[in-house]
Order: sequence, then structure tokens, then C-alpha cells
Amino acid sequence: MIFLHERCFVLTAKETYTREISFDFPGPTVYTALCFREVVNTVYLSDYLEQNLDVLRKWRDNASTCDWKPTIKVIKRTEGGLPASDREMDEIEEKARASVKRGGIMYANVHESPVVPELKDQQVDIIVTIFTLESACRTYAEYCQGVSNIVNHLRPGGSIIIGSVLEDDSYNSGNQVIFSLLYLTEHQILNALGNAGIDLNSVKKYVLNDEGVMFLMANKRS
Repeated sequence: MIFLHERCFVLTAKETYTREISFDFPGPTVYTALCFREVVNTVYLSDYLEQNLDVLRKWRDNASTCDWKPTIKVIKRTEGGLPASDREMDEIEEKARASVKRGGIMYANVHESPVVPELKDQQVDIIVTIFTLESACRTYAEYCQGVSNIVNHLRPGGSIIIGSVLEDDSYNSGNQVIFSLLYLTEHQILNALGNAGIDLNSVKKYVLNDEGVMFLMANKRS
């Protein structure tokens, strides 16, 4: 299960805990690793910026000062059940940390192939990329190539989960523009995925129209 904007996609697998997952450009965040702690064995975190990779390494090595308990509380609330105790939250974080230790923290660049050089010739079961390509690409042609490069890391039949900003050219926090985005429509995103080998009949999506955001999950064609 992956926590996304207090909504969730449910992943099912015949071999639930043997799966490998790659997160492209999570930034200095580990919330997705926390969400997948029960359904995957191995997690690879990748990012373009060295400072983001350094933050992730510190968390992996239990040397980070960041408190992830508020995030874990929201994840647990979304999953259902009673609120987690401090001990339970520590166990959740440690389980996520262990999966990253089995995988790795790696440099990635969506404009290169392979996107993650350390995973050359290796394919994973699940790829998660949230608000990445629209900020990394300046043209739709670059975006389509970036999608194709990422999907090359996914095994046939594997799942890709994408979070995208729809029909906007900047990300704002209050009155401050944080960074520019490539303007994308839902049709353009789906077209790029289909051309990259994703089965569009498998798409499950959740669109937040008021916020201009779309989350989707789909499978690579076998």
C-alpha cells in the first residue's frame, strides 16, 4: 500500500515480500519507503542531487535529526487501526530503513539511460516517481524520453506509480514560486506512458481536480 495525499493504491502480489522497488527522485524524503515497508523486501532510493542523497544516507545510517513520526502517524491512520505507539512507530521506521539497506541509495538522471547507472541491466517490480518529470523536463519530447528511460528499469508486468501536476507551469508555496514545471495534460501523460510500454488498460488513477494533481498506477506490458 502506498500513501498518497491521504489516499491509497493497494498493491497485491503472489510473492508479496520478495519484490524490489525503486523510487526515482524522492527528494530528501522517505515517506514512500515507509508506506511500502510491508509489501517489498528491497528498496532503492535514487535522486539527482547529492545533498538529497546525503540526507537519505544519514537517515539510512540512523544519523538523521529529522523526525518522521508525524508522517508515520498519518500513514498509520490511512492504513486503519489504532494509533501507533512510539515503540510501534520506531519499528515501522526501522523496517523501512532495513529495506533500504538491502537495496541502496543511488544517483539518478531521467535524461540518461540507464536512469540509475548502478541498476544497469537490472529491472525492478515497482517504480514510484512523484512530481519528478514535470520539474526535470523542459519540453514534451524530453518528458517522453524520460518516461521511456524510467520504464526501461521496470520488469514486464511490473507496476509504475506516478504523481503528476496537471496543467500548471509552476509549483507555488504561498506567494513564492518554488520551481518551474512542464505544462502537461492528462492525455499527454497517458500518451507518454503508452508509448513507453505501459498497458493503458491497467491504469488506475485518482485526480484531484481542485489541486491540479493526478496519481496513477499502471502495469508494464508483458
